[in-house]
Amino acid sequence: MSMKRANLKTQKFCAFCKNWYDPANSHINPVTPKFSIWEFDPTVKSLCRKRNHDTRSNEKFSFYDCKIDK
Repeated sequence: MSMKRANLKTQKFCAFCKNWYDPANSHINPVTPKFSIWEFDPTVKSLCRKRNHDTRSNEKFSFYDCKIDK
């Protein structure tokens, strides 16, 4: 599993969206949460509840709603 880093202040990936179904948050890990730096697995697919089909964790969508409190 190769992890990719993301700054949640500037990057809006599906892995960090409330609509991307990952109830255990098993595909994201904090790196430096104080500075909103997290890592995620870009190869995973899960159900997007807005689009109603599987999407990759590294996709972006206009209805992004961050599930991580900043």
